[in-house]
Amino acid sequence: MSAPFQLTSSDPNVIDPVGLAADTHEWIEAVVPGGVHETLIAAGIIAHPYVEDHEKDCRWVEDRAWWYRGTVPIPAGDDPLVLTLTGVDTVADIWVNGHHVGRHANQYRPFQVTLPPIDANKAKVLIRFAPPLDGLAEPPATRAMVNAVSDFLNAAAPQNLDAEPGSGILTLDLAATRRRKGMFSWGWDFAPRIPSIGLTGPVELTRRSPIEVSHHVDTMAIGDGDSADVNVVVSTVHHDGPAPCTVDVTLTSPDGDRVSGHAQFKHGSATVDLQLDNPQLWWTHDLGKPSLYQVDIKICDKDANTIATDSGMAGIRTIEVDCSPDTDDPEIDGPARHFTFIINGVPVFARGANLVPQSMLPGSVTPQQDHDLVRACRDANMTMVRVWGGGVYASDAFMTACDEYGILVWHDFMFACIDYPGDDEEFMSEVRTEADYQTRRLANHPSLALWAGGNEVQAMHQAVWNNLNPGPWGSEIFDEVLPEAVRRNSPTVNYWANSPATDVDTDPRVNGTRAGDRHAWEVWHGADVGAGTHEDYSSPAEAMHYHRYSYDTGRFISEFGIHASADLPALGRWLGNDHLNLDDPILLARNKDTPKAKGMALIDYEVGKPTSVQSYVTYSQVVQAEGLKFGIEHYRRRWPHCAGALVWQLNEPWPGMTWSLLDHDLGAKPGYYATARAFAPALSILRLTDDSLEVWVSNARPTRVTDTVTVTIEGFDGSIDQTHRVKVSVPASTSQMVWSVPRAQIPVNGSHYIWVEGSVLPANRLFLTRIGDLNLPEAHLDVKVDVTEPTTATVTVATTTFAYFVRVLTPWPGARPDISALDLRPGTKAVVTVTGLPEGFDPDEITVRHFLDDVDR
Repeated sequence: MSAPFQLTSSDPNVIDPVGLAADTHEWIEAVVPGGVHETLIAAGIIAHPYVEDHEKDCRWVEDRAWWYRGTVPIPAGDDPLVLTLTGVDTVADIWVNGHHVGRHANQYRPFQVTLPPIDANKAKVLIRFAPPLDGLAEPPATRAMVNAVSDFLNAAAPQNLDAEPGSGILTLDLAATRRRKGMFSWGWDFAPRIPSIGLTGPVELTRRSPIEVSHHVDTMAIGDGDSADVNVVVSTVHHDGPAPCTVDVTLTSPDGDRVSGHAQFKHGSATVDLQLDNPQLWWTHDLGKPSLYQVDIKICDKDANTIATDSGMAGIRTIEVDCSPDTDDPEIDGPARHFTFIINGVPVFARGANLVPQSMLPGSVTPQQDHDLVRACRDANMTMVRVWGGGVYASDAFMTACDEYGILVWHDFMFACIDYPGDDEEFMSEVRTEADYQTRRLANHPSLALWAGGNEVQAMHQAVWNNLNPGPWGSEIFDEVLPEAVRRNSPTVNYWANSPATDVDTDPRVNGTRAGDRHAWEVWHGADVGAGTHEDYSSPAEAMHYHRYSYDTGRFISEFGIHASADLPALGRWLGNDHLNLDDPILLARNKDTPKAKGMALIDYEVGKPTSVQSYVTYSQVVQAEGLKFGIEHYRRRWPHCAGALVWQLNEPWPGMTWSLLDHDLGAKPGYYATARAFAPALSILRLTDDSLEVWVSNARPTRVTDTVTVTIEGFDGSIDQTHRVKVSVPASTSQMVWSVPRAQIPVNGSHYIWVEGSVLPANRLFLTRIGDLNLPEAHLDVKVDVTEPTTATVTVATTTFAYFVRVLTPWPGARPDISALDLRPGTKAVVTVTGLPEGFDPDEITVRHFLDDVDR
C-alpha cells in the first residue's frame, strides 16, 4: 500500500514548494490510489460530479495546481534507492527531501527515478500537479482539421434535427493533442468534461536489484495439437556490468506437467526454445479452455548461485489476422479481403463490444470492478473486447481477467479522432517511451490479439483531406513508431494501423466495405460513412434506422451501436427522482451526443412518441435491443465474409445517456441480453427479404451443428398458421441458409410473428413490422419470487398469452437478472435468477413488467 499522503492546492503560478508547509495552506487527507476529485469528494469540499448537475461545479479543479505530500518508508539495504509513482495523472514535478528529482507529463506510464543515498529511514515526498494543459497551445494544423471535420459532419448529418452546441467530440480542447492523457477527459459524445488529476497508483520506495529481469513468452507454432514450439525471451539489465550467467526457464501446465530449458549469456537478452508435447492450449471460452501455464525463471552466476528470478503466467496459443483475398462474397462486386482472427488455426467470428474507461476518474476503478466487467462479457457470450483509443490502456487486472475468462483483446493505442502533432519532438519522444512501456507491459497476456494504432484518426484525416500521405499529422506514429514497438516487444501479435483501417490496394477508402475493419455509423448518425446509401429515406429517423445494417457488406464491424437509457433506479440514484422528467435540463444534460433529437426521432419512428420518463426508458431500451439483435444477426449471417461484430459500447464512464450495454453501476440494459442471445455460439437467424422468408444457421463453434428446428408462423392471438420442421447440418466456422419459402406465403403484418427453435439451437423470433404497429395482446403474468440466498432470488414468470419484452426489475442499481427482455409465448414460463441484491432485501420489491405495461395509452 502507498504511504499516507495529504493534499492542498495553490494558484497555478505557484511553482516553488518553499512555504507550502506553512500554516497558511490547509492540507487534507488524500485518497491514494485515486485522485484530486476523489479526495475533495471524501473531504466534503465538492459534491460528486456524477450527481445531479454537479459536473459543472468541479470545473475549477482543472485550473488549480495540486500538491501532495507524504513521508515514505525507506527499505533496508545498500542497493540504490528507487522512487516509483505507479500512476501519475498527468503533469507532475517531484521533490524528495526538498530536492527536485524529476518532472513527468504522461498519464500512460509511471514515473521512476534512482535517488542518491538517504541517511534516514523515511523520505519526504512532495508532488506538484500542474493543470493538465498548462502551457500548451493548440496545433494550428489540428485546428484546421477540426474546422473541416465540423463542416463535413454538418453537411452529412440529417438536416431536419436541431443541433445543440456544447457537446460532442468537436468541443474538446485541441491543446490536449499535445498531452498524453485520455482524450475523453475533455468531453466526448458519451462523457462530460472532467479531466482527472492526481496519484492514481501507489508511491513506492524500493531498492534496485543488481539485475533486473523481464520476459515474454511467444508461441511460434502449434503442430497438429500434439506439440508447440515456444520461445521464452528473457531480458536483463546488469547494473554492475555484464557477467557470464545462465538462465533456466520452466513452464508448468495446469495439470502440473513441466518442461524446462536454459541458455547462457552475459547481458541483454537470451531466448530459450522449448518444445511442449500435448500442450494445453489457450482458447476463447467458447472454443475450449483458456489454459494458463506458470512461468518460472532463474538466473545464476558462473558459480551456480541464484542472482535473480522472475515469474508469471502465459498461454500457449497462436493468433493471426487473415487478410487474404475473399473471392466468393455473393453480395459484392469486385475485389475484397478477409479480416478474420485465427486462433490456434481456427477461424473466429469475433463477438464482443468496445471498452471505454469505467470512470472519468480512473484512479477509482478497482481490480474487482475490472473482474466483474470481464465476467459480464463472458456471461454475454462475448469473445472479444476492443479497448478504445480515446480512453486509457487496459489495467493489469482487466487483462488478467480476460486471460482467465478466455476473452480476446483488441487494444488500440491511445489516439483518437484527430490529427496529432508529429512535428513536436517532445511529444513524439513521449509517444515512443509510452509505446515501448505499454507493449512490454501487456506482452505476456495470451488474450492480447491485436494492437491497433488508434481510433478513427486515419478515417477522419482521409475524410477531411482526401489522403493518408505522410506528414506531421501522426503518420509517423502509426506507420513507424507503434508498429516498431509491437515488433520489438510483442512480435507474435499483429499490428493494425488504426480502427478503422484498410488495405489501400483493395479498397482505398478507410471505413469501406471491401477490406479491413469498419465503424458502422450509418445507423444512428444517418449519414453514409462508407457502406453506401442504398435508397432514398423519407425522414432522418428512417435514414438512421437499424434496418440500414442490412446493406452493410463490411469485413469486420468494430463499432456499431444505438443509445438506450438506464433503468429508472439507476437514473434516480444519480440524478435524483425530482429530475426524472423528459424536459428536465439535468436529465437532458446526461446526453452528450449532438443533436440530441436523434434518439427521440428514432424511438418515435420505431415505437411511438414517449410522454413520460418511464415510457422513454422502455422505448429507448426496446430500440437498442431490437436494433442490436438485427445488426448482429445480419453480420453473423455474412460469416465468413464478415468475421466480427463489436458493439459500441460495453460500458460508460459516468451515469449518462449513452450507447452502453451496461450502465455505470454495471446494471444490464435489455440490449445486453439481446446481444447475449444474438452472440450464442450457434444461432438460427430468421431473415425476411423482398422475395422470401429464410432461415440461416450461423455456427461459430469448432464442430458441426446438427439439429432439427421447428419454424412456426404464429399469431399474437395464440393461433399457429404454419409449422415447418427443418433438418440442419452446418459445418464449423460458417453460416448457411438452411430453408426458405416465398414471401407471398407469409402474412407480413402486425398480427403475426415467426418463431424458430431446436433442441441444440436456441429459440429466435422475427417481427414482421415496426414495434409500434404490433397487435400485441394484453398479457397477464403469473409471478413467483423465491429468496434462494442472502443476495439472490429466483423469479418464475408464466403467461397464457404472448408477452413481449418481459423484464424482472428491482429498485437496486446494479442488481442483475441472468436473462431479461424476453418473449414469452402462450403457455410458457421463464425462471430468472437475480443476483447482486442487498442483504435483507424485500422480495415484494422485485417486480415483473412487459412492454405494454409501459406504453403511453
